[in-house]
Amino acid sequence: MPQLAELVVPVPLQSHQGLCYLLQGELVGAMLAHHPSCFTIFGAELVPNCAMHAGHPTQISRVAASFSRALSFLHEEAPLLEDGIAVDSFMPTIARWHLRKRIEELENVVTDARKCPLLKQQSSSGWNDIGNMNRRSITSSTTWKVFGRDRERRMIQSMLREEPDDRAPGTSSSKCYSVICIHGIAGSGKTTLAQYVCDHENKNKEKYFNPIMLIHVSETFRVNDILHDMLEAITGDRHSDISGCKALQAKLVDKLSGTRFLLVLDDLWVNDENHQDLEEILSPFNVGKRGSRILVTARNKEAALGANNLIPISNLDEEQYFSMFMHYALDSTIFDDRKYIPIGRKIAKKLHRSPIAAVTVSGQLWRNPDISFWETAAKLDLLNKTKGALWWSYQQLDVDVRRCFEYCNIFPRRYELERDTLVHMWIAQGFVKAINAREQEDVEDVGQDYFHDLHSCAFLQLKRKTSSDIDSGEYFTVHDLLHDLAESVAGSDCVRINRGVIGQIPKYVRHLCIESYNEEAFPEQILELRNLSTLLMCYSVKKISQDDFKCVLMHLKKLRVVQLDVQWLGRIPACIGELRHLRYLGISTPPPCDMTLPTEVTKLYHLQVLSVPPNTLLHCSSEEKMSNLINLRHMLTWYGLNFPNIGRLTSLQSLYHFYVKNEMGYEIQQLEHLNNLRGKLFIECLENVRSKEEALQARLADKVHLTELTLQWGGIDEISRRKQSAIEEMRKVFFSPVTPVNVSEWKHHQRCPPELQEEVLEALRPPSQITSLCIRNYDGRRYPRWLSGEQDTRDLNSTDVSHLQYLMFWDCNGSCIPPKIGKLFVHIFRLTVTGCSWTSLPDNLDHLESLKELNIQECPNIESLPQLPRFLKTLVLSQCNRSLTDSCRTKGHPNWQKIRHITEKIIS
Repeated sequence: MPQLAELVVPVPLQSHQGLCYLLQGELVGAMLAHHPSCFTIFGAELVPNCAMHAGHPTQISRVAASFSRALSFLHEEAPLLEDGIAVDSFMPTIARWHLRKRIEELENVVTDARKCPLLKQQSSSGWNDIGNMNRRSITSSTTWKVFGRDRERRMIQSMLREEPDDRAPGTSSSKCYSVICIHGIAGSGKTTLAQYVCDHENKNKEKYFNPIMLIHVSETFRVNDILHDMLEAITGDRHSDISGCKALQAKLVDKLSGTRFLLVLDDLWVNDENHQDLEEILSPFNVGKRGSRILVTARNKEAALGANNLIPISNLDEEQYFSMFMHYALDSTIFDDRKYIPIGRKIAKKLHRSPIAAVTVSGQLWRNPDISFWETAAKLDLLNKTKGALWWSYQQLDVDVRRCFEYCNIFPRRYELERDTLVHMWIAQGFVKAINAREQEDVEDVGQDYFHDLHSCAFLQLKRKTSSDIDSGEYFTVHDLLHDLAESVAGSDCVRINRGVIGQIPKYVRHLCIESYNEEAFPEQILELRNLSTLLMCYSVKKISQDDFKCVLMHLKKLRVVQLDVQWLGRIPACIGELRHLRYLGISTPPPCDMTLPTEVTKLYHLQVLSVPPNTLLHCSSEEKMSNLINLRHMLTWYGLNFPNIGRLTSLQSLYHFYVKNEMGYEIQQLEHLNNLRGKLFIECLENVRSKEEALQARLADKVHLTELTLQWGGIDEISRRKQSAIEEMRKVFFSPVTPVNVSEWKHHQRCPPELQEEVLEALRPPSQITSLCIRNYDGRRYPRWLSGEQDTRDLNSTDVSHLQYLMFWDCNGSCIPPKIGKLFVHIFRLTVTGCSWTSLPDNLDHLESLKELNIQECPNIESLPQLPRFLKTLVLSQCNRSLTDSCRTKGHPNWQKIRHITEKIIS
């Protein structure tokens, strides 16, 4: 084997620090080539645990940290060189004897490290395992299920109802609620039990408690954030437009007054510093009915808020624990589990009934169903302790997935991580690697696979799902013990500032999260972090000044990810154009908001993601230059940014709205090469398409990643609509009232001839994978052949849309004859017809055997129903022909006969 000293090659670098990183990088490269088994200890940063379990000298920790920084340089500095940074200085001369002496010392440490017993363990994940053809599903082995907590759940529910109900509200001398506390060590199942109680109370038909709020508090909570969470739990709206604590409390008082509520405060910490904050959180809750309850989960009894009942969390019964473990560990495709059960029992016994250890270890067993892998795991003493089990689970992850998990440490504990946002940040940092460049595998898909791996092993746990137009709407959290693990392995690469700057920030920190902003003295330390790659402000920063914001942008030139949660930042400073390496720019502001991008933003040639709140209107000082952002992949705002020549952004995946205009650069042909678009796409103002040839040039069928498509004639972009509304408001002030203009009539006069609409719709054949299609304001007299299934099969460009599940027709008034829906549409689940001039529904609906919902609204010309599918479950008839609605209610009438088998009928 060549000596490591022989492998060090002088290369020009920018600084002495860069030299050190390079030398370490060369050493790591040599070890990868000649000591593969050493990489586990040097590539993974959790060396203190290794030393603890293996009895290895603690000096390994220091060396591993050094090698970790080397890997960090290779991953993060090298891409900067690719970006085109000028190299203007060279490696200084170093005494060869000094260099060789240092390398020999490192070689000795490597030799000692190889003797570590943990290094003989082989990770189950190879370098390319994530990219193989046998990738596992997004979900874990089976659905989430609670084991062994029914007795405690029933006991707590009984305690919740113990005291007699009194309708009188609380008074200043007596509270309307009492407190129950579940306490126990981290990872023992307190949150699961509290969630289990809430789930059963929500299913209670009598709604004994209403509202029910489950709020995670954590050690470093903020009063306003907790109050916003409570309002969201009650109303479904965070009321982000309310910012003051007093106003939020008043809103809560209004919503809670006279209600019997159940408030769950999960993971509550009480100390000398937060007593006042807790009083502010609880002050609105004394206006409810007597019999209201607060359920607290905490690690110790001191956080019980004077609870009437203290419930220590108990260990699961051994058999219940084993059932839970095998539920998550055993693949449903394994039909003969006899050889797995005895091995699984050995592994489960080692875990000492720790729930968090069970779900993480079982997740790895589920991902690796090879019996030999199970047998190896059963022999590991490392699994005897919870932290050891979590460390082992971490080690089984692919090295790139581990790096992504370590990055999660930058976020506050229990911070809700939106799936797509986190993946975009990983990609921006260069953590996600395409497996095979020749296959042109989409890096977003690989990033989602990384995420799914972490989710399947419970490193990321689903917290809640919401409906969202621009992202997944899925929010995940990291368990506290796993957050501790991430903090251990990330080392000094990730730093969080909780309440002002505490202590010295490591000079070479890469990723920084500011949870608390000091208006009086913006930390000068932060401005000196020249290697900073990530800057996050996770919570609402109310008073950040433009000057401070400019300082950050001007000093931290290596930033790749910037996420700011700020208020009243209406304009982005021009100096943002100097962040040449910026890949991800996210700005959160309270709605409603108009935001102006300076001309300099068009110099961010590496920008991949631009994210603002969904209903934010973006403006750009130089719209014609926005097409310079050729690497832009996601423009995460519902209204989009309406600028010319968007067709140049061939990497674009998220667009949402495209407005066709009779202006150069806004033609429908701009869509021709945007074949990476995915998710939702609204194409509006189709009356501005001048010919069938123009529509064909859009090559809509080639956008195979689209799932939801709306084709609309008429319409107006949101910016123009708001300007028009403002003009109308001014007219009301300065001029006498006039007869209002019928907007639908105005749109009708602006439309193109019906014959042209027919040709355009025929040419705009959707891609084959589309699942949702909406046709709006269409005035053509006939419908396209691709909808009826009559397209010419000899046409090589023809595609079918047989995956369609949701089909909608809104305001289609060109003909009284409905379209024929082709037999290929076997997966249609819901059909919606609104405001159409049809005299009947399509007469071949009965062949749509997957149709479960039929919505007919504002269709005055339909008087009878066709034969409907026998599996139809829901029918909605609203504001339709009176004779139709009456006949559907008249027993024995043919229309009544056709809907009698439908379970849910809503007729109004």
